Amino acid sequence: MKKFQDICSDEFENVKLLKRCGQKTVYEGNHKRYGESVVKLYFFSNDPRARREIEIEKSLDLPMIPKIYETGTVEYEGTETLYMIEEKIFGTELRQLLNQGIRFSLKEAVYFLEQGLQFIACIEKQKIVHRDIKPENMIRTEEGKVYFLDFGIARVIGADSLTNTGALMGPHTPGYSAPEQFNNFKKEIDSRADIFSLGVVTYECITGANPFREGASNALEVLQKTETITPVQFLIQGDSQSQFMALLGTMMGKYPSRRPKTAEQALGWLNAARPTFIYS
Repeated sequence: MKKFQDICSDEFENVKLLKRCGQKTVYEGNHKRYGESVVKLYFFSNDPRARREIEIEKSLDLPMIPKIYETGTVEYEGTETLYMIEEKIFGTELRQLLNQGIRFSLKEAVYFLEQGLQFIACIEKQKIVHRDIKPENMIRTEEGKVYFLDFGIARVIGADSLTNTGALMGPHTPGYSAPEQFNNFKKEIDSRADIFSLGVVTYECITGANPFREGASNALEVLQKTETITPVQFLIQGDSQSQFMALLGTMMGKYPSRRPKTAEQALGWLNAARPTFIYS
């Protein structure tokens, strides 16, 4: 079995560590065949979530996620480890943009939401729920194109669940995950959970604040607010009849039954509201 160090020296130039996050270590470098690439190293070769993430990303061929060039097993720090080499996306992590004080105009928000709903509509057809749509997992290019990353806790509807049915909570990110997701109500989790998360992120891009994290002192309080409060209606310039904010409010509904049934339906509502938008 090849060692990661050997792959770096034989196949890459200018390899450097990007980050360690969750169950992955991420490097970037210039691959001799693929060009600028990212390498994800998973801690264990038998991790079912890692295997599922790789399987999902390999099965998808979408313009809004990085291309997968190669997967396999390698020795890393003395351990047999899964790895994946994927396309490097040139842009800025959405969280970084928000931290810099970037706020979306109505035009930018509409384009952002449209791309997000198109992404959810695509994976919806494959019976995949991303379950971790948040600013840290999104890259935005200078042209405003959005890429979605990290299928580490994605769910395939109909496949064996990797979360204990009796667990009090399912995998989630407080402030972005829908109530049915963090409460581990498995039968209720579908693309409407992703629609909820996308609504929260879009709201944050407009207002600069996550409506459920704002003012919360700990993760439990964030979850309680997610289940109880209704985000304040924000007046965005050009949203002449508040149709855009109304759509976001519906997407962030506490109950799945009160959200758009599918991303395609949400896109239909967005398109129906377009005549009321006034771009400056």
